[in-house]
Amino acid sequence: MSSARKTFAPSRLGLLFGATFLPVLGAAAIGAAIVPDSGFLVSSAQAQEGHGQGGGQGHGQGGGHDSLLNLRGQGQGAGGQGQGHMGGSLESGIFRDDGGERGMGQGQGQGQGQSQGQSGGGQGSGGGGKGGDYGDIVIVLRDDAGNPILDENGNIQPCLVAGCTEDDPTTYTQLVESEEGDFELPDGVIPVEFGRLNVARSPDSVIEHSLAELLAKFDGTSIDSLEQLIAGTDASGRLIDADGNTIDSPLENFALYVALLEAVEADPDASSYTLSVSTDPHGDEPPESFSMTVSADLVPTLAAAAFAAASDKTGDLTVDEIMGITGFVELDGALSSLVDSSDYSYDRAALYDGVMVTVLQESTVDETIGGEDINGDGEITSNALVYTTADVNLYEAVSFNDVPSIDDDGNGIDTFTQQADDAVQVLEFVHDYAID
Repeated sequence: MSSARKTFAPSRLGLLFGATFLPVLGAAAIGAAIVPDSGFLVSSAQAQEGHGQGGGQGHGQGGGHDSLLNLRGQGQGAGGQGQGHMGGSLESGIFRDDGGERGMGQGQGQGQGQSQGQSGGGQGSGGGGKGGDYGDIVIVLRDDAGNPILDENGNIQPCLVAGCTEDDPTTYTQLVESEEGDFELPDGVIPVEFGRLNVARSPDSVIEHSLAELLAKFDGTSIDSLEQLIAGTDASGRLIDADGNTIDSPLENFALYVALLEAVEADPDASSYTLSVSTDPHGDEPPESFSMTVSADLVPTLAAAAFAAASDKTGDLTVDEIMGITGFVELDGALSSLVDSSDYSYDRAALYDGVMVTVLQESTVDETIGGEDINGDGEITSNALVYTTADVNLYEAVSFNDVPSIDDDGNGIDTFTQQADDAVQVLEFVHDYAID
């Protein structure tokens, strides 16, 4: 079974990256209006089967996500007046979101019909921007799915070392109860650095527009095999368009990452996912549609590479960095389901061994032997510095990191983090040494 995502470019208050992934089998139709100055209007996303048709009445129930209204739970009708608690996971709750858009809070919509849902805890007021900062995010004890392991009080357990494990109580600690029922972070905790991944705080319209720009470059593309994926990406896994341009934009890569997870969340059992966007520009310009299809088997690989490309080109990725950012856009559950599965695995050698890149190598030669100024510095010396080109195997040339293992079972959030971090290290190596 395949899953189609109809995205209606820029600007919706729901999850990042305009448009909603809808399984071709089993999703209610959704419609909404968009900010006029974005140059796009949202049309309706329809499914062939489900609870509801078009803009009429219908209802859905369960853990579904109305990404237009950003509500979780059950809904009835389209447009509708509605209120409910926005999805609030432990991840989104940790973020200090003073602007009050994502995370935990209450939201309302107006129109016909009704919708209501509840997920998570905490209350606040819904808003239109991402405020606050990431200052309260620290490395915490997690299980193999990436979920925080809570103590007897239901609190997170901050790590004292980066590779803390449940088997070693000296590597993590508990929150400090300052007064009854009020807990604070203790000393010695480790903050999570997000760097360039602050793009997650961009307004929804900006990131949704980035998704539209991305899909416009890959209209009609279908990635059905690992061979096709490798052929259509650079050494680090970033997509390459038909003109040979690498997708280097952090916003476009982050848009792709979230779009893929939205697809998985909408239909975890689909065999492929189609990302599509329909535009309705101002004036007399005709609307356009762009789409790209990805095999479900390739979603983890493409998602890991996209996350890596959205992050800093230098440094290391960590489990908490990935779960923190993914939780901020309320897709940590989708990521956990994707990677904590026997269907997911990662083999570094299978992806990088034999991938050759041409680099500049530094070496010294004794020019006095041949009596020739090889390096062109005007002198003949015994230790002349020269640069030569050479083809190197990425698997052997790149200094890969070892992400601390949570559960050595070949899958899970630790494996996904390893895959994403490997892509970062390859990207850094290629950026620093490779010759186009």
